Amino acid sequence: MPQEAWHDATLCPICHRESCENPAHRARGERDQTPPPVFQTAGELLTEASPLDIVEGVAQAGRLTALVSESGAGKTFVLLNLAAAITSDVRWHDRDVLHGSVAYISYEGDALGLRMRAIRDHQGHRLEHLYILRASEPISPQVSHHDGEVRSLGELLVHAAIKSLVDHLAAAGKPPIRLVVIDTVRASMIGSEDSSEPVAAYLRVARRLLAEVPDAGGILAHHAGWQDGETQKKRERGSSAWRGNCDITLYLEAEEADRVRGEAGITLRVLKIRDGERPADLALIRRQVELSERTRKGDLVTSCIVDTDRRTPADKEAATVARVDRAERPNDLKILRAMADHPDLATSQERLRLLLGIRRNTINDACARLLRKDWIRLPVKQRQPYAVTEAGQEALKSV
Repeated sequence: MPQEAWHDATLCPICHRESCENPAHRARGERDQTPPPVFQTAGELLTEASPLDIVEGVAQAGRLTALVSESGAGKTFVLLNLAAAITSDVRWHDRDVLHGSVAYISYEGDALGLRMRAIRDHQGHRLEHLYILRASEPISPQVSHHDGEVRSLGELLVHAAIKSLVDHLAAAGKPPIRLVVIDTVRASMIGSEDSSEPVAAYLRVARRLLAEVPDAGGILAHHAGWQDGETQKKRERGSSAWRGNCDITLYLEAEEADRVRGEAGITLRVLKIRDGERPADLALIRRQVELSERTRKGDLVTSCIVDTDRRTPADKEAATVARVDRAERPNDLKILRAMADHPDLATSQERLRLLLGIRRNTINDACARLLRKDWIRLPVKQRQPYAVTEAGQEALKSV
């Protein structure tokens, strides 16, 4: 039965009722009319082109990428930054991109307007070819013993929106869609992430949506869940079907934020890339920026942008040391005060630990920092106290 004639039929092929308006039944009727697959010869495959890179090592045309990270690491900031590079036709952190439009399907309710203003105002990206769809209906298929796998209302709505956008871009002579983003998996999925069956069904939906734009890549924003054995390697939450059925798997790992500088280093690693070598890790930095608008209290509104991390290893080490020093300063000064006020008990770390009721590792780390800052000196002889230096005395006066 031709697709365009489906509604003209007297009886629905699924429920056998007249004038059925059930979208799931319509999708099932259309699916039943899909031509069967056919074999290709090896000779035909020998001439098949390599996958087209949308972004080097990140997204390829016709293929699915899973971008995985813990909550709060900055997945959406990175994805918007990536989308801006594609729509602006600029390299993404020294990697080539294929210019075009981006279809961004958001299920999270993020303040995307603020984030896009930060990208426009602080990085100069053009965003006229970035299209946002606020979605709420999950795209996972409906599965029943009677009907099998039936397309959900969420899939039908997203499919219709993508098709409408494709038609609009073609009619207006605008760049074609090069990337489709779904943010996030959990918000757009029904069923357990730990079970291979609902995961595989969800990924089939994602590939059906991507088939509407064969020259585009797809990225699914997903959360990290558990660690991999003794190596403590982070990975995607849930079933191994995520890794097995996605073509590229990326892991975004964030360092502890430097709240004084408003920065956090983030590293993008490729855990898997089908039929290709894994590229080097990408060092990025998430930076807080101020926008030219204020809250009701008069405070400047802030958001974040993503830049290439140009810091040297020495710079990173110095930043880490400074961040730890700021965080541990109250504890260090407490131990330093005990050394100055109780020299009779400051003859060993163990006696200081008993005096202050602090863990042994905490005392050991603090003494190492105090020595590095030249606030104390080691005892010259056994059973002599730690000596508080002039610099240490000045530090105590500043409290």
